[in-house]
Amino acid sequence: MKNSNKKGFTLVELVVVIAIIGVLAAILVPSMMGYVKKSRLKTANGNAKTIYNAVVTFATDQEVQGLYNPASLTATNANLSGQTPGDSTVLGACAKAIGGNGGGAGFVSINPPTGTDTESMEGLSVLWHKTSSDPIYGRYPNPFEKVSDSTNAFS
Repeated sequence: MKNSNKKGFTLVELVVVIAIIGVLAAILVPSMMGYVKKSRLKTANGNAKTIYNAVVTFATDQEVQGLYNPASLTATNANLSGQTPGDSTVLGACAKAIGGNGGGAGFVSINPPTGTDTESMEGLSVLWHKTSSDPIYGRYPNPFEKVSDSTNAFS
């Protein structure tokens, strides 16, 4: 009788390993998608804060020059990618602040402050989202804490 020294895995062993990997993937993928959404929300809130700071700085600079007008801070779903960074508008200041984002500066909505000077920027709020169809919004002040709250930003 011949002594056979065959090495390798049987077909059954390979199928079992593939089935185990499939079960693990089915469990992990949905939970990973939740982490991705939470990460996108934190990024959107961070970008909204950056825009907020740019608006406050722009308003302060305008007040120093004697040109401050709260209405000039209003923007509704404005595309920052089409703005010239650093021009003399609030959107230019926002585009400059967020310009290092890489793939695009995103879209911003700015509600102006209620006061007539920059001492109190009470009422100023900013919403930011990456694309016009992006369902995840960032907000500052009072950032969104849950993805579900963020997706209903304009509801």
